[in-house]
Amino acid sequence: MAAPQRPDDDAAISEIRALVTRADDLRKAAPARRDPEAAREPVMRLLDQARGLLAGITDGDTRRSHAAVIAQRISDLDLDALAPMLEPSADVARAPTSVEDPSRIPPGQHLTAGWPVLHVGTVPEIDPGDVRLIVTGRVRSRTVVDLEALRALPTTTVTRDFHCVTRWTRLDNSWTGVRVRDVLDLADVRDSATHAIVSGHPAYSTNLDVEELRADDCLLTWAHDGRDLPREHGGPLRLVVPSRYGWKSVKWVFEIRLVDRDVPGYWEERGYHDVGDPWREQRFREQA
Repeated sequence: MAAPQRPDDDAAISEIRALVTRADDLRKAAPARRDPEAAREPVMRLLDQARGLLAGITDGDTRRSHAAVIAQRISDLDLDALAPMLEPSADVARAPTSVEDPSRIPPGQHLTAGWPVLHVGTVPEIDPGDVRLIVTGRVRSRTVVDLEALRALPTTTVTRDFHCVTRWTRLDNSWTGVRVRDVLDLADVRDSATHAIVSGHPAYSTNLDVEELRADDCLLTWAHDGRDLPREHGGPLRLVVPSRYGWKSVKWVFEIRLVDRDVPGYWEERGYHDVGDPWREQRFREQA
């Protein structure tokens, strides 16, 4: 249950709603302008201003509900910018763009032959020799493993479709790495651990339940389609969770912290859904 709103909360909420309304009006008017693309920048400025006011809402549930309103509009804007990245490039194999069984594609998704690059912040330069993965929190043995130690564990390759919250799906991705559950077993996870906070460079995180991390196809990967995982796609080490939208597949992963409750990560704090199941279209949390 949400806590009673304070006067300061009411003021922040009112201003956020006004900014979102102005952004909506600008976006609706964009097709009538000579340069519709030019409307994106002022719309983003308004949405950024609205996002900056979220800190003024003290109740967490109310804050995240309004964050979801803003996040959905930013996601819609990002669709326009994605178009050039949906086509295949010379360094990435072309993915299939048709399926015999339409039910293979989650609702609201469309197929892409390319492999768009989306992430928070800049791409870090991480030497494979410097990779360290920490498994900590509610474990009996805090564990730190380097890439060489990970490669010494039983290696597997799985082929799965990849679904991005921005509505594109890339079919038949071949991922090579180790199962997350094998790494968790090294740390001897306590029974009290129900969730994990998975962190990646430079300052990114997401929340996942332990059961999902233990799935057969949940991997810590270093190769994609038979090639070393490119830096821009999370190399040298990336978490891959095929059953969830792509923001859950943390790039440049460096820590798995086991906890006894669900703790929202970077995008979850900014209005994205806590679970992110593409088959249930869990893109954003319930909106205000």
